[in-house]
Amino acid sequence: MSDTKTETTLRSNIEAARIIIDTVKTTLGPMGRDKLLVDAGGNTIVTNDGAAILGELDVSHPAAKMIIECAKTQEAECYDGTTSSVIVAGSLLKNSEALLNKGLHPNVVSKGYHEAARLCMERLDKLTVGHTGDFSDSPKDREDVLRQAITTAITGKTLEADVDHVVTLVSGAVDSDEKPRVICIPGGSLSDSELWHGVVVNKTFTQPIQWPKAKEDAIIHHDSGKYVSKEGLRNILLLNKSSDESKSEENVQVQLDMKGYSQMKATAKEDALSSAKSIVSAFDGKAGVVFVRDQVEDAMVSYLKKHYIAVVRLVPESVMQALSKSTGSTVYHSPSEDMDVQPTIVEERELDDVKYLFVLSNSTDDHEVAQPVVKTLIIRGSTRTTLDETERGFDDALGVASIIHNGGAAVWGGGTTYCALAMHIRNEAASVSGRKQMAIEAFADALESIPSTLAENSGHDPLDCILAMRKALYDDPKMKRQALGPDVEEGGLIDMKKLGVLEPAKLVRQSIMSATEVTTAMLKIDDMVAKKGE
Repeated sequence: MSDTKTETTLRSNIEAARIIIDTVKTTLGPMGRDKLLVDAGGNTIVTNDGAAILGELDVSHPAAKMIIECAKTQEAECYDGTTSSVIVAGSLLKNSEALLNKGLHPNVVSKGYHEAARLCMERLDKLTVGHTGDFSDSPKDREDVLRQAITTAITGKTLEADVDHVVTLVSGAVDSDEKPRVICIPGGSLSDSELWHGVVVNKTFTQPIQWPKAKEDAIIHHDSGKYVSKEGLRNILLLNKSSDESKSEENVQVQLDMKGYSQMKATAKEDALSSAKSIVSAFDGKAGVVFVRDQVEDAMVSYLKKHYIAVVRLVPESVMQALSKSTGSTVYHSPSEDMDVQPTIVEERELDDVKYLFVLSNSTDDHEVAQPVVKTLIIRGSTRTTLDETERGFDDALGVASIIHNGGAAVWGGGTTYCALAMHIRNEAASVSGRKQMAIEAFADALESIPSTLAENSGHDPLDCILAMRKALYDDPKMKRQALGPDVEEGGLIDMKKLGVLEPAKLVRQSIMSATEVTTAMLKIDDMVAKKGE
């Protein structure tokens, strides 16, 4: 295979990848721009989320698809930082082309990039906020780091319209071992979003029900305070089937033998009433709600209603499992004689002309509970477009918050960590012999593309920004005193420590690793061959 063909293939791959990268480059940072995506049906998406943009692009070039896979990996691992990872990848590819023009072999460039990435991983742990002495491991400091990381994650997104409210919601949502549930309800505004300590069911009662007036308020205590319901406690029961399966099989045989529609209806009603009596017995004269995965006969619903027991049918399995975890209820296969009900608060609310059921976490005999196992984040938005973008913003914020909450280290944001890593590996490059040194230096230049892009997107000179950051890091390489990054408002530099701009170290680590892997993979490709069809 000729060198000319290899070179042509490599340059074609680099150019295709760079086109994709340039598409999302302008979305980075608090001053990043949005993209309007339009599909063949005329449906539109307005977003500055890198993962969402790349996921919607219709691409056919293999190299472009590799960049999109790089972004997907970043999103899956860190929930955020997709734009950063592809920008670093784009800069590495651009610098690779320059190195190839100088006569470096692709293998030499790849080895240099891997060596530089290794140096970054070693250095990154020494740049975390705990290692630099800015924060301790105390609960208060951990909470401060968490809130600052969430604030950084939502900067430049629609969630920035109500920062304090969003930070409170997200920090409360991740304060549990169970992943929070998220439900989007059109109507209202971002400030109407709330965190429910329990499960929100996107269904209502099969038949309206009027419960007897409660003798006393129900009070349930949770980690954010207490919840008071004027309607009192409701007992709940979870069922997969509304009737005994073995009896149903016998009835089907009767129906086939007799071939009588009236008899079929009669036996079905008999089974339903028998199951209903078992349910009434389990409630023991108390009012409540039965959640059923299966369909429920109308006769059974009417019978239970007379005993102040409401029915919710066709409940998804995921919701049933969430209700079970949140309330401590057992999911019974079908009605039986030994079923237990659990007391909790169940409220029916109407939001934007749609009724929902709000089920609070389980209560004890004195109406108190510990921290709820399941929490539901209710996201509101005035339009579908706004709601979708708000949901994407919450998804990023929740992911970042979960990393920090679960013990993940944090580093200073605003491109300061990338620039500090660049300075470190540039210093280390001098000790490397041969042409690999050039590749390591090119890697350092690529890392500086993050603060450079932040400055450029905010309308300031990227070169002046990088030169000023290098000077600041030369005087304070470990960022003990300051963590200077681009000032997107006024230009020049500003201390990220004073602004509280933090991000998970995992996000930086993964973005560098993903960018390195996708770049070196492209450098090893010397030809593209169409494979045989399936």
